[in-house]
Amino acid sequence: MPDKSFLLSIDSKKIKYGLSRTKALLHACNNPERKLRLVQIVGTNGKGSTAAMLANVLINNNYNTGLFTSPHLVHINERVRINHQNISDTFIEKFLTRYKKEISSIEPSFFEIMTVLSLCYFQDNHVDIAILETGLGGRWDSVTAAQSKIIIFTPIDYDHMTILGDTLEKIAKEKGGVIHNKHQTLISAKQHNIVSTTLNNIATKKSNTIKYTKRKNKNFSLLSTAHEKDNANLVDFAIQHIESRYALSCKKINLYIQKTVWPGRIQKIQTVPDIIFDVAHNSHSIQAFINYFNQQRHLYKKTFLIVGFEDGKDIAKDLPALYQPFDYIDCTETKIRHSMPAKLLFNLYKPENKIINYNKNPLDNIQKRAQNLKSKDILVILGSHYFGPHIQRIFKNCFDIKLK
Repeated sequence: MPDKSFLLSIDSKKIKYGLSRTKALLHACNNPERKLRLVQIVGTNGKGSTAAMLANVLINNNYNTGLFTSPHLVHINERVRINHQNISDTFIEKFLTRYKKEISSIEPSFFEIMTVLSLCYFQDNHVDIAILETGLGGRWDSVTAAQSKIIIFTPIDYDHMTILGDTLEKIAKEKGGVIHNKHQTLISAKQHNIVSTTLNNIATKKSNTIKYTKRKNKNFSLLSTAHEKDNANLVDFAIQHIESRYALSCKKINLYIQKTVWPGRIQKIQTVPDIIFDVAHNSHSIQAFINYFNQQRHLYKKTFLIVGFEDGKDIAKDLPALYQPFDYIDCTETKIRHSMPAKLLFNLYKPENKIINYNKNPLDNIQKRAQNLKSKDILVILGSHYFGPHIQRIFKNCFDIKLK
C-alpha cells in the first residue's frame, strides 16, 4: 500500500508547468472540486496567514471548513486540515492506493497530487467551504485547476523570480492568471501600482473587476505587527463578499481574526527566556520581521539570531538591517537538499561589532543557544519552514493548533 513515503519520494522542486495533469487527476476522481464552495488565495506574502485567519473565523462560526496550505513544518498532513485537524495517514494511504494506476499514468507532481487529494478529502467530509492556498505563481499552479469562484490576492512582490519573472509586472501576470471569467469574485489587498494595473487589465479582459481593500477601519489591537494587521484587514474585507457569494453569516469576525494561531509566523515557542520562530524568507517578509523586532529590542538584554535560507534566495541586501538589532548571529542550514550552505550565508555579510559564526547543524545551533539563554535574553530562529522538524524535536507539540 503506498504511503506518505511515496509522496515524499517525488521531488517537489521539479516544477511541471500546466494544469493538464491536475485536471486529468481531478477527472479520475470524479471532479470533487465541482461539489465544493472554494476560496483560492494568491499572492507573494501573507497567503498562509490570510488563509488561517479566514479559516478560523469560519470554524468559530460553526462552518465545517477545509484548509489546504503549503509548505508544512513537520508532517505533510499539516497541509490538509478540516477544522484545524490534520488529515489522517489512513486517508492519504487509501487515496494513493485507490488512484495508484491513474497517478502512475498521469505522472503528476507532488503538489498536484496533494491538491487533488485535499479536494477529495474535503468532499468526502462534506465541508461547507474550503480555502486553498496557491503554491507558486497562479496561472499554472495546480490549485487554479479547481476554478474557485472567489479569488483573494494578498500583496504581490518579488520572489521566485527565476520562475515567475524579474519584474513586478511579469510576476503579477503570472499571479493574475487565476482570473478566468466574469463570474469570479475578485478581492485584493492594496498592491503596488504596477501590480494593480496589471491585475486590473487581466480582469477587464475577462469582463470582471477587482474589489480592493479600503484603508484600515478596524482596531486589531491584539495583533503585534503591521503586516498582520494588513492581513486582518484583507480577511475582514473578504468575509463580507464570501458571506454574500456563499450565503454564509459570520459573527465576532474581528475577535476570531485576532485569535488565529498560525505556526511559524513570529511564533513565540518559549517565554522567559523568549524564543521566536519566523519563516521570513524574502525581502518583504524579512522587512516585516525587522519592523516588528526593532520595536521589541528594548525589552531584552542580549539578542541571538539563528538564520538559514533555501538556496537561491536573493536576501543579501536584507542582511544588514536584519543583523543590526542582534548581538550574536549564527548562520546555519535547513538540512534539505536545496539548503543555502551555511558558509555561503556567513560570507554574504559580516557586520562589524557583532559576533557572527556558522554551523551546518541547525539542531546543534538551536539546542546550544536555547540552553544558555538568560531570562532577559531572546533567541530568534528565522528564514525557512524547514527549521520546523528541528524545532519540533526540542519543543514538543509547539506547532499544534487548537480551536480559539
